[in-house]
Amino acid sequence: MDYNSIVFREFTHESLHRIERYRQEEAERLASERLQRQIIREDDSEQYNSMTKSSKYEQLYLKRKPNKELAVGQTLPRILQTKFPAELIGKPIEEIDWYYRTEYVFMVVNRNKTIFRFSSTPACFIFSPFSCLRRLAIRILTHSLFSTFVILTILTNCIFMTLKNVPDTNEYVFTIIYTLEALTKCVARGFILKKFTFLRDPWNWLDFIVITLAYITFFVNLGNVSVLRTFRVLRALKTVAVVPGLKTIVDALIQSLICLRDVTVLSSFILSIFALVGLQLYMGVLRQKCVPTYESFLNNSNFSTVGFNMSYESYINEIANETYWYQEDDNYVLCGNASGSRKCPKGYVCWKDRGKNPDFGYTSFDSYGWAMLSCFRLMTQDYWENLYQLILTAAGRYHFFYFVAVIFFGSFYLVNLILAIVSMSYQEQQQKVNAEKKERERRKVKDELEQQNEEARKVYEFDNLYQIEDQNIENQLFFENPNRQLSYSSLSIEYDQNRTNYDQEQKESMQPLPLLLFENSSYVLLNQTINIDEEQSFDTTIPFLDEIQQNSISIKSHETSSKQRPRNISHISERQNADNESTVTLYQPKTHIKYSHVGEVLSRPKSETTSIRSKNMDTINTCDRPTMKFLWNICCEWNFPSHLFQKFQAGVAFFILDAFVDLFITICIILNTFFMALDQPGQSDKMTRILTTGNYVFTGIFTAEAILKIIAKAPAKYFKNGWNVFDAIIVTLSLVELGLANIKGLSVLRSFRLLRVFKLAKSWPTLNRLMSIIGKTIGALGNLTLVLVIIIFIFAVMGMQLFGPKYAIKFEKDMPRWNFFDFFHAFMIVFRVLCGEWIESMWTCLQCAGWPCIPFFLFTFVIGNLVVC
Repeated sequence: MDYNSIVFREFTHESLHRIERYRQEEAERLASERLQRQIIREDDSEQYNSMTKSSKYEQLYLKRKPNKELAVGQTLPRILQTKFPAELIGKPIEEIDWYYRTEYVFMVVNRNKTIFRFSSTPACFIFSPFSCLRRLAIRILTHSLFSTFVILTILTNCIFMTLKNVPDTNEYVFTIIYTLEALTKCVARGFILKKFTFLRDPWNWLDFIVITLAYITFFVNLGNVSVLRTFRVLRALKTVAVVPGLKTIVDALIQSLICLRDVTVLSSFILSIFALVGLQLYMGVLRQKCVPTYESFLNNSNFSTVGFNMSYESYINEIANETYWYQEDDNYVLCGNASGSRKCPKGYVCWKDRGKNPDFGYTSFDSYGWAMLSCFRLMTQDYWENLYQLILTAAGRYHFFYFVAVIFFGSFYLVNLILAIVSMSYQEQQQKVNAEKKERERRKVKDELEQQNEEARKVYEFDNLYQIEDQNIENQLFFENPNRQLSYSSLSIEYDQNRTNYDQEQKESMQPLPLLLFENSSYVLLNQTINIDEEQSFDTTIPFLDEIQQNSISIKSHETSSKQRPRNISHISERQNADNESTVTLYQPKTHIKYSHVGEVLSRPKSETTSIRSKNMDTINTCDRPTMKFLWNICCEWNFPSHLFQKFQAGVAFFILDAFVDLFITICIILNTFFMALDQPGQSDKMTRILTTGNYVFTGIFTAEAILKIIAKAPAKYFKNGWNVFDAIIVTLSLVELGLANIKGLSVLRSFRLLRVFKLAKSWPTLNRLMSIIGKTIGALGNLTLVLVIIIFIFAVMGMQLFGPKYAIKFEKDMPRWNFFDFFHAFMIVFRVLCGEWIESMWTCLQCAGWPCIPFFLFTFVIGNLVVC
């Protein structure tokens, strides 16, 4: 796209007529093409078929696409930023992308040169593009502070959601703010029918749903459904629009979820097969318990109160009591009758359907749902060995084939397939981003070259114009007036210009142009003396020549004086050639122009010809810069004129920078690490003294090394190296730790000694390379880590709002370690789920809140562990 042909025009009624004309031309073009195809079809069917095929290829080839550099949210290209008028900032302008020329849209560019697009149809059927209220809404919406205010509001709301017992007033305040935001967008954009309206943006759908649910819960008593307010925490995802790198990751996540559609179907199918097999094999198996036999029940002394003449039916009813079952360590023993299963002790028999299933009754294959949950547990390998041991205890050791198959196909195959698809989505999205980045860089370089060429062309034209002016001035330097008498004349003219014109014409006064005033009766020698005082006034002296001086001064002297004309003050604004008259109008701020005799000017020294002084410039050159340079040389570079100090610095450098000293320091680091490894609780006093003395010695060695290197290299050069800065920090912390060794609570400073081991990277290139790679990897994972923190925050707040009150009712003071009672514990339990341990926390949650815990934990695990992590 040729950016040089783009013209920025404000959006007016004429712009609407222009859009209608474009649409009419497009419709006529399409109608003519259809008519041409119809005529050819009637004449020759073969030619029509060939034309149809070729037209399809041409349409695919010539299909218009929007310019990515001019997309919504992008910054205006640099070459267009220089052309963009400042008075159009924040105002509707005509569309500059050729793709949208037939659409009823217009653009707005804010102060940050960010592009916005709006529908030119009446918003909500009321507000036209020329409505004052809509233009005000557009200016508010496109302002950079608006998005900043919305993000800060969302973050503040999220912080309040992490707190307990927050007043309902906060909910009303935030809901009103979100409502005003949505109304502003609707007034500026429209609601849904046209392009670039409010609900055409997926993020605005999230806002609309959150606001709607908020008003429903305010005005309708839905009981426990009021927890739907917690879903407003999803607005925290809008922060991805602030950080550029987050948008790439979120787009990759969305793309990976789309690609995971087929894998999800395959995974569900395989899990369903294994769940059905487990349902047939292990239904009721985990409820098998050891109960007393009929004979032992009657003969046992503990059961003597029952009687010896009990019928078998009474025995069946009585044996349902759990007190008669076999226990070990206060737990009922799981048993089985199959080969390889655990047998009951003498006097007991293994019966089915006794009591609850293990793990509070949530681990079983008694139904399709519980079987699916058990298979998913095996696929994620969370506490799967417990389920494995339970099944082998009840069904026999040969059933390990079932677990091998589920873990192989479910964990090794499906999970890795999911991770591979997510990784491929990341790579594809990253390739797109890199391609767009390269295209932007290429376009940026091209724009810079075009801008430089344009500036060079202007400079070339200006130089040519200047040379022409010089030539004309030399040719017209002297001229005669026959009616003038031969005499010396001196004329002094003072011109006081208005002070207000100075600011308007200051820019023009900085361009190099001649300073001349030609009259019929006289001529002027080009020379001037300019003195700029504190009041920004100018005194310009222009000498006059009469006929006597014309004959006495040679042409060479005139050429020399014309060449010495300064070029950095004057300006040519207008030139008129009529009736042998030449006039050059002068523009100078508050100028005093004095016309004096040429002899006075020619007799002045060359140094007085042009004199420009600035008080501020003199102050900087004579005071600030030399002072700063002097302080820098003395304090940082240590450039002392003393030869004794230079010899001392050279001697220290010869010693401390020697290779054997580096080897000695490396050995000290290794020994220091060894001494720190020997420290342990309960050690003898002698060992404590040895380790303490070693710490003092090594700290002294490392401190001496740092001081001597500072002396040898000077502070400016020493602190340029990152490893030297690291050494200085470690030495400082070590000295602080020694000084505060007797203060309780500051023993944590001892852990900083361990950082000394990283000093080995200075002399170990492989370790240095590995640490550099790790540092670059951590920097690259910054955006992904931020997305992960946002997801953990969202699920933690949702869990705290949904399940926190139920934990308080269920457990009261006996709160378990892993709970959703407050934000901190909710954050840690979600982090535990992302680490792969979710089943035990879900059992506790099921005891409090019931079945809603299952989808919550499954979504947390799938989105957080499989997709993000």
